[in-house]
Formats: sequence, C-alpha cells, structure tokens
Amino acid sequence: MQHEHSELLMEVAGETLEQLAFMFSFPDDMDPDAIWEESVTGCHVSFTGHTPGGLLMLISSAALPELAANMLGLEEDETPPVDQQKDALREALNVICGNLLPRVGGVEAVFDIQAPEILETEAARSMMNEYRSNPQGCASALLSLDEGECQLYFRTN
Repeated sequence: MQHEHSELLMEVAGETLEQLAFMFSFPDDMDPDAIWEESVTGCHVSFTGHTPGGLLMLISSAALPELAANMLGLEEDETPPVDQQKDALREALNVICGNLLPRVGGVEAVFDIQAPEILETEAARSMMNEYRSNPQGCASALLSLDEGECQLYFRTN
C-alpha cells in the first residue's frame, strides 16, 4: 500500500511543482541522506479528518529562489527575499497536500489541512528520521530538480 502511495506522491508532487512553479522534476534514486550535503529547507503540514497524518517536504535551499520567483511571476534575474521564498514553499506544500489527499482518501473524504510550518535544519532532519522510522506507514518520493533535490514523506496515523 505504501508503495502505491509513494508512486502517487511522486506523481502529485511532480505535477504540482510543474503547474504551480514551472519546475520540472524527475524521479531520483539517490541516497536519501545525500540531501544533507547541501543546505536544506524543510516544511511540514499536518491534517486531520478522514485520516489524520502529515506531509514533510525537504528541498535544497538552492531551489527556493526559483520556486518563489516562478510562483510570483518574477523576471529571471530577480531574486525574491527569503521570507517570500519560505511563503512559496509553504504554499507549494499546501497545494501538494491538497491535491494528494483526495486521491488517497477519495473525493468524498473531508480533511482539515493545518497551516504549513517551515522547519529549521535539525528539526527537519529529526522529523525525516521520525517518518522514515516506520517504513510501513510512510510513503516517500525523491525528486531531482534543476537546482538540487526535493524529498517528500507522507504518512497517515
């Protein structure tokens, strides 16, 4: 079941990043710990309702300016401030979660998605380890972007 959710998570995340931020992603078979070799920004969202759970996104910090600039419609040479980059990441994760949940729980299922939170490096690493400590209950997607990597971890309680 988690393999199916992993495939679905990869599909939904890839489609959302492409449509929302014009960022193309490709499945990546990298070592999941390799992402920590560079600067990483984490974001987490919890949800309740039909099935409670959470979605964690780790993204190379180098990819954040492109994510935000594309979402804001900025010119190629414009770099959005860090607060706008974090806002763009929160919005991207919120949309990924909103697109994923009906496909996991069914269109009739009702979910309440909390506000996404930005996580500092150690908190993001700790949460990733928490998600990965239960591989039976956690789906994951590893994506390669033009400017780094993106990892997503999804679980239901």
